[in-house]
Amino acid sequence: MADASQLVIPFREPARGLVAVPGSKSITNRALILAALGSGETVLEGALFSRDTHLLCQALKSLNFDVEADPAAQRIRVVGQSGLIPLKSATLKVGNAGTAARFLTAMLSLSKGGRYELDGDAAMRARPMAGLLNALEQGGCRFITPEGKPALGFPFILESNGLTKTTLRCDAKASSQILSALLMVMPLVPGLEIQLEGSTVSEPFVLMTERLMAAFGRPVVRQGSTWTCPNPGPYCAQPRYLIEPDATAASYFIGLGVVAGKGTRLRLNGYSKDGLQGDVAFAQVAQECGASLKQGFNFTLVENWQAHHGGTFNFNDFSDTFLTLAALAPLADKPTTLTGIGHTRKQETDRVLAMATELERLGVKVVPTAETLRTDASVSSLTIHPSRDALIKSTKAQPISIHSYEDHRMAMSFGILGSYDLHGDGRAWLSIEDPGCVNKTFPNFFSALERLRGKFVCVAVDGGAASGKSSTSRLLAAEQGLLHVDTGSHYRAVTLALLRAGGSAEQPDSIPKLLDKLSVSSTILGQAAWVSICGNTPSAQDLRRPEVTASVSAFSAIPAVRNFLLNYQRDQVRLAEEGGFAGVVMEGRDIGSVVLPQAEVRIFLEADTAVRSARRAAEGLRDAIAQRDQADASRATAPLTCPAGAVRIDNTQLSLIEVVGQIGQHIKAARLRA
Repeated sequence: MADASQLVIPFREPARGLVAVPGSKSITNRALILAALGSGETVLEGALFSRDTHLLCQALKSLNFDVEADPAAQRIRVVGQSGLIPLKSATLKVGNAGTAARFLTAMLSLSKGGRYELDGDAAMRARPMAGLLNALEQGGCRFITPEGKPALGFPFILESNGLTKTTLRCDAKASSQILSALLMVMPLVPGLEIQLEGSTVSEPFVLMTERLMAAFGRPVVRQGSTWTCPNPGPYCAQPRYLIEPDATAASYFIGLGVVAGKGTRLRLNGYSKDGLQGDVAFAQVAQECGASLKQGFNFTLVENWQAHHGGTFNFNDFSDTFLTLAALAPLADKPTTLTGIGHTRKQETDRVLAMATELERLGVKVVPTAETLRTDASVSSLTIHPSRDALIKSTKAQPISIHSYEDHRMAMSFGILGSYDLHGDGRAWLSIEDPGCVNKTFPNFFSALERLRGKFVCVAVDGGAASGKSSTSRLLAAEQGLLHVDTGSHYRAVTLALLRAGGSAEQPDSIPKLLDKLSVSSTILGQAAWVSICGNTPSAQDLRRPEVTASVSAFSAIPAVRNFLLNYQRDQVRLAEEGGFAGVVMEGRDIGSVVLPQAEVRIFLEADTAVRSARRAAEGLRDAIAQRDQADASRATAPLTCPAGAVRIDNTQLSLIEVVGQIGQHIKAARLRA
């Protein structure tokens, strides 16, 4: 049964914050297959947890592969069997997951004496499979329906005996996944070559497959339309393989810059034009339309678009993103023509027809019309005309409900369009039917969109040694899209630099001259600001050296050291704002009282001394907790104290999640007050 409709609330203020883009489905499912066909244990970090990846993981488990998933950590562990399929028979369900359907089918063809029953849902039964089945039949496989007739699609029974031919000819014009599926099994069949007949759509996805195969130790050689593997064998296990954020999912938030208004600043960590995914090409199209994108080291900053121009764009190579631009096209200054999208008519739904139908229900002029599309299956382009006035007229009385057709990309694209404050009063004018369909690739899409609302907020977290400041602040940053600043690392970095320069806390008068020779700056890695001294960023191991731990409290008590760092620490707020974060969480011993006394949320963490000592011991550290507290509280400059008006939280008996939950409520209240 479909989920209830999701009413989309327009943005009345600029969107800002860290966008929680999930891992790439295309990379995750390819990496799962390569790991299963490898030798030994592979750990995928940043993996996508969605309906499609769940289906593939469950299928691998049903085949007796050792697969262990940790959704909270976005980690999947797979133990490969060196190209062997553990079970000779199984019944597998692939839902509407095209990658799982095609990649599994090719992988199972390697099994000698195997018999596997595969089926998908109604939509998957209509999607192209014939090109893959025909190619595998050339290699000796047999595909029959449950009634024993030849099969060209789901459901089917696969009878395999390994691939015995040296050449497989492949018709992949309907889907590049057909070619990718064959390429991935090629290294397990020495001497095999794959020949593409004609051309394929979404060519960048084939390149992605090639690059992933190389990363797992089995590069291929392409000559014209023929692929070979010069060094065949099982794939090489990867102790840690990092999955890129999904480039198609990122396109929605690039598009949000159109509708959320001036001052919008969104941070897409891990999104880069140099990534594996062909869909990063959407960024170039968006910039041609007027998007303002700034590329940094392993991140992209999205600001409000300077304009919204129409034009003609060919989406053949990155067609999953055409819906994003199509949904926003009614807001453009001239018609938008989208070409190269004919093959998307056989994906989760007929996407060209679906988009035209829903836009027309909003009063938008679309050529060809939905009626034409229903009768002419050869149409492969759309022209969408500017229709802002039509949108206003059609939704004046009440919101219009958009059919998602069980297609995650339809739901998300119109979710971005509905975020536009069309009527100028914050009134919702679109709702999305079956919003749960986004679980296919982006389970938290609507909550991720919601997190980008609200005022930039500063959170000060103070407390004594081992009071839980760092663990609390890190998790809080992850959940709230904040930049995490650990001022303890600042003092440790300066202590390390002073010790290396021959400084001594017992000779405080000599410290100012040594500090004059030091410069301090920041580098953002993920969601954390790392301190650099004279351009060098000390490692966490360096900052935790015994000599640093033994001296940091004494150096921190020297007024010159604290004054040296004060302006730098306050400047982290600007760093977070310009970096596109929703706010900053800064931890230390004088944040709420000295560094950020005007912070909207000020927290003082405390816990029983014995508990804090046990925490330090668990970290392999030996801090004299009581003595540290005494030294910090009695220093002349910025002593450790609970700032006036701060919220005290005793976490002796509280879990980390409980503490973060409490602080999250204070952040929510602060934003409501703004």
